[in-house]
Amino acid sequence: MGNYSLSLSWHSRVISFVVLFLVFGFQAVGCAAEAGEFSGKWIANGVKEVFISNSDIQIYTFNFSGHVNLQSSLGKKNDYWAECVGLSDSATGATARCVWKDLDGAEIYVSLQSGAIQKDKRVTGTILGGSEKLEGISGEFSYRWSSVSTQLHENGRKTTITGQTLDLSGSYVIP
Repeated sequence: MGNYSLSLSWHSRVISFVVLFLVFGFQAVGCAAEAGEFSGKWIANGVKEVFISNSDIQIYTFNFSGHVNLQSSLGKKNDYWAECVGLSDSATGATARCVWKDLDGAEIYVSLQSGAIQKDKRVTGTILGGSEKLEGISGEFSYRWSSVSTQLHENGRKTTITGQTLDLSGSYVIP
């Protein structure tokens, strides 16, 4: 009788361990982070509008949108549509907030910083978060504008801007 209770106790422990592993072990594997690096191009166009312009400072608002095409994927996707709004001044540079949306609707929220929107200026980006399967994403990236063209509107306060990036690359983590 003693061996039977020892055997039952040992079997109970083994079964308990297996159940705990199945419940918690697979959850830990399912929650593993995805991390990676990405690179690609961004072609965008939009409008900047003079807010204040005098001899001391120029301040303008801008918005642009365009296609982000990545050679290496970001969150298992290579194509995003980006929309950005921002503010720039001649003293501190430009800052913008963007939403990159994939074709399935998941979004990535981005902050951009730069000295100015012009050719060869380095832009740094911070990935602030995301939605749906990209919730909690974080990361950093940078690029330079390889070309920026402008066309002044008749009123003199609005300018159409078009640009293409050079060496867009960065890294990310999805929890």
